[in-house]
Amino acid sequence: MSMMNTFTPRAGASIIIPIHFIRFFYAMTAAVVLMGIGREIFLAFGNPDTFLRDLRHFSLDAERNLGAWYSSALMVVISLCAFFNWQTVKHRTEFSSYSWLLISVVFFLMSIDETAGFHETVDVPLRDHFELTGLLYNPWVFFGAFFVTAFAVTMVPFLLSLPRHIAILFIASGAIYVGGALGLEPLDAFFEHSQGEGSLLQVISTTVEETLEMLGLTLFLHANMLFMADARTNLLLRR
Repeated sequence: MSMMNTFTPRAGASIIIPIHFIRFFYAMTAAVVLMGIGREIFLAFGNPDTFLRDLRHFSLDAERNLGAWYSSALMVVISLCAFFNWQTVKHRTEFSSYSWLLISVVFFLMSIDETAGFHETVDVPLRDHFELTGLLYNPWVFFGAFFVTAFAVTMVPFLLSLPRHIAILFIASGAIYVGGALGLEPLDAFFEHSQGEGSLLQVISTTVEETLEMLGLTLFLHANMLFMADARTNLLLRR
């Protein structure tokens, strides 16, 4: 996949990324998910005495691994695309044009949290204080649900201002991501509490959850790139 650029001494470089570059991210998403699934199959049926018995770096349910890095990287790329889209439309007077900037900031902060795991720090104190079990074993989902609701309500005017095909992709990607991150988290917490971390049902639940999150992010990135293509957004580098 080629990347075209032009250069003039005064204007700088205008970098044009072809829209089919998104195929790379779909391929990467599939590769990360398949490696995570392969890791679980190996641990379940492989020889546990080999030096590869841990393979935590490919786990879809752990920190400091390939999946966490890739999700964080997707969020950073989305943040950058949204920022460039805001640069394209910021001359407009509608308040909804600033939604691109809000998306950029939110996804940049989400990328930090994906790596650092700040949202999980509330789990143990709240779990111990309220003696939470079962579906409520990971109480951070309450804060997540509040944030998602507030963010979705804020985005309504923005979605109405978008071309329909891009708005549909935004809604579909958000539903897929939230369905994985918040919809399956209580089920994952239930299996973790009742059957223990690493149990078969907990691993299956986590794998589906993380797969939906990565697919949602990739689809959202696709929608951002479609807007960039429709708006003829250029990435300008100046001296």
